[in-house]
Amino acid sequence: MPPAISARLAASARFVSSMAAADYHRTFEHLHELLEPKLSNDSLQNIVRAYELAETAHTGQMRDEGTPYILHPLRVAILIAEELDNYSPDLLCSALLHDVIEDTDVTREQITGQFGANVGLIVWLMTKLEDVSLPAYLAAIEAHADLGAPLVKLSDRLDNLRFLVRSPKAEKKRRYIRTTEQYYLPIASRCNAYLYKELCNSLEQARTYVSRADHSDQS
Repeated sequence: MPPAISARLAASARFVSSMAAADYHRTFEHLHELLEPKLSNDSLQNIVRAYELAETAHTGQMRDEGTPYILHPLRVAILIAEELDNYSPDLLCSALLHDVIEDTDVTREQITGQFGANVGLIVWLMTKLEDVSLPAYLAAIEAHADLGAPLVKLSDRLDNLRFLVRSPKAEKKRRYIRTTEQYYLPIASRCNAYLYKELCNSLEQARTYVSRADHSDQS
């Protein structure tokens, strides 16, 4: 393997390993520290409540990589604040809650009642229903760019892609690479240059990893 590719894979593995091992309470403290100078106390308390609801709703759920599920929405919220420099309380609450309707018993009505109509709508848009095609699902999200819905979805996909190498599911890795190339990159190119660049970078790493794994299996 060329030294440059080997070095990139090693660096990616070290980054993923360190992030996956992070304690999720400390991760929320990091998010809180990021937001405290930027938001009013009322907005900050709303985000604390969103985190608490997400943590409770996802209790006992684990990611493919073997970490508590809450790590994923936390990382998405941190990405929006830290990397996009976006401190919208609605987007941050939506990021923390983006999987609760799809994966738990929390309802859109509960979210709307606690966090407002915009957060309720964004989290509903993030919910992939079985009878809705991926293109239609993503088109509905992009149609609500005025609310920032595409930023939440693209940040969600970027976090999933960054940690894809830790999934034990080979077909999932190939599907994420294929759908990111076909559907997510065009949306990112229209919505946010930074997310487009990061998705491209993470795609390259994922392709290289899968290619190396396939070559190893054939040896």
